[in-house]
Amino acid sequence: MKQSHIIAAVLGITVVVAGGVAVGRLTADDAPSSELLIVPRPVEVRDLDDVVTITGEVRRQEIQEINLPVDGKVSSLTVDDGDTVDAGDSLFALDGRSAVAVAGDFAFFRQLDVGSEGPDVQQLETILSASGYPVSSVDSLFTEETRRALADWQRDRGYGGATPETVETITVGLSSNPAGYSVGKANTVAFSIEPAPSTGGFGNARRPAAGAPKPVIQLTATPLEIDEGNEVTLTFTASPVPTTDLTVDLTIGGDATGGQRQDADTDYRTIDNSFVMPAGAATYTITVPIFVDEVKEDQEDLTVSLTDQFGNDPNYVVGPSNQARIRIRANGDDLIPLVTVEASSARVDEGGTASFTFRSTVESNEDLDLSVALGGSAVSGSDFAEVDLEQITIPAGSKQTTLNVQIRADDVVEGDERLVVNVVDTAEYALGAAAQAAVTIESRDLPELTLVGGGAVREGGTTSFTIIADAPVTEDTSVNYQLGGTAQPGSDYETLEGTVLLRAGTSRVTVTIATIDDDVIFLPSDMVVADWPARVGKVLVDEGEFVLQGAPVLTLNEPDFTITLSVTAEERADLEVGLAVLVSLDAADQELAGTIATLDENATVADDGAELYEGTVVVEGDVAAVDGARATIDVTLSERLGVLAVPVAAVLRSAGGDEVRVINDAGTISRVKVTIGLVDGEWVEIVEGLKGDELVVVDIDPQAEPQDEAPTDG
Repeated sequence: MKQSHIIAAVLGITVVVAGGVAVGRLTADDAPSSELLIVPRPVEVRDLDDVVTITGEVRRQEIQEINLPVDGKVSSLTVDDGDTVDAGDSLFALDGRSAVAVAGDFAFFRQLDVGSEGPDVQQLETILSASGYPVSSVDSLFTEETRRALADWQRDRGYGGATPETVETITVGLSSNPAGYSVGKANTVAFSIEPAPSTGGFGNARRPAAGAPKPVIQLTATPLEIDEGNEVTLTFTASPVPTTDLTVDLTIGGDATGGQRQDADTDYRTIDNSFVMPAGAATYTITVPIFVDEVKEDQEDLTVSLTDQFGNDPNYVVGPSNQARIRIRANGDDLIPLVTVEASSARVDEGGTASFTFRSTVESNEDLDLSVALGGSAVSGSDFAEVDLEQITIPAGSKQTTLNVQIRADDVVEGDERLVVNVVDTAEYALGAAAQAAVTIESRDLPELTLVGGGAVREGGTTSFTIIADAPVTEDTSVNYQLGGTAQPGSDYETLEGTVLLRAGTSRVTVTIATIDDDVIFLPSDMVVADWPARVGKVLVDEGEFVLQGAPVLTLNEPDFTITLSVTAEERADLEVGLAVLVSLDAADQELAGTIATLDENATVADDGAELYEGTVVVEGDVAAVDGARATIDVTLSERLGVLAVPVAAVLRSAGGDEVRVINDAGTISRVKVTIGLVDGEWVEIVEGLKGDELVVVDIDPQAEPQDEAPTDG
């Protein structure tokens, strides 16, 4: 029997089984080899999709790492891993000063005080105003109003003032302006700045409970003899260990000079007059850098002493080892000074003073005698007072000296005269580029100026001095003045320009001095800027730990969970942002629909050397899981709805293209070329070649198929 006849017979007894057509086996009378089993299946309309399954993890993403802007010791920690922090909460204390969470645009990075200017000042004033400590004009300049608002903010949070201060002085002296006036005998006034009342110590320090033994504080220093460029370590020990934060007062002395590295004539970094020993700490250390300077000097001493507290009930007791004396070895013998001279002005009037300043590039511990010669058309004794040229010396500890030459006044009508000062080379020094200076002596009458003022003023207050001329000036005249004393411009009082304009027709002008209450300062660690509320990811320091500037203290995480994925390069090639996913959380027995939100373009190398690409998934609904939980992510790469589909087994692959075998009405089999699309498991999309009402051959039993090939239509 021919194969086509068998098919026809079989079709006559087809039975629909499970949505397909099953063809039974027939036995021919002539031979077993003519037996045939054909498995057909109708073309179906189906929804198909291409899904890839990858693994993921539930995480809270880190949004920020909090780093210290200054060195310091962690006095206390008020947060732990997983805590939620809101604006206004305290995170930790550094050297007894609380670090408070605030909202802002960027992290604070420097100490701020009156006179500071910049966007960080504007951010500080914005935070203070928003917290109920208003500043009338929120701008980028730190003023006394800013300091007052900051003082209130700090006081309400347990901060106190800075270190105790002594009375400081400001001296004001008139400087000459040969073109406009002469200087009278009353040409100097002085002011004293008295400390503002203290608001207490740093942090939340409290007195020990009544009857509790007071800690005995002792001091040691290493090394006790040191060269410039090295560091001294001061170690303070307390026994018994303090139960609360303890403010310890110090007295700093010796002939060495403290200051900042960039300051001139400083030997070591300034040591504060007090520090806070945290509760529970048995020791506290202070590191003091010794600066390298261009100074020839003998051995210098730095002494640090523990200070007894005032009052009848101090918080601690000063132990027997209460002072350290550090010796800075002599240095600078190899330095060769260069000496220059400069005139204070190019012209001077008769009756005035010509000032010449001699400067050396090296400060010495010994007087430097100068050899000086005078010249020019001016005559000593008649045009100017005689000068003792043997007494011109740059004193020890200084880099300059001034020669004041008194110009004589006379009634002689005469032209301008010149007074020239020359520095003569000696073996003790070399000449600088400007070894000569000259002034022109002018003959004309000028008004004489004097100063009125002086007295005491409280820190943060204002005072003034008045410049008085003995006759009204005939034209606008610039009056120069100098400020000196122990008070420092910019920190103890607002910087003055050193000149003021005396208007034509007037004989007096007043200059205001605004003092600064420098007992209140802002340290960049006082406020921690972030997007609050936030969740603490991990605290990276311990209480009592000394942390260097820039070191991380803690991390902040997103409060909500994020689902992350990690795929190979092959998987990454199939994925793109926006693809639909179904996330299964096995531990929580939860399924959530979502989409791929982000995908890395660059690979991350894992510990085993594998290259992986990371991304994140956004889901609909709340994630009921814990940090680190595993997730299964089904990603729908593509989807076809209502398309023609046949079993994958029905498609024959060949060099000429894809084909399916179709059973015709006459019982014959035709090969039909098709174009396939999406493959979904056991089903494949037919894009072209079929209409949808065909029966396709899924399988022909190879054992039952006869040797002669059945006739086909195609």
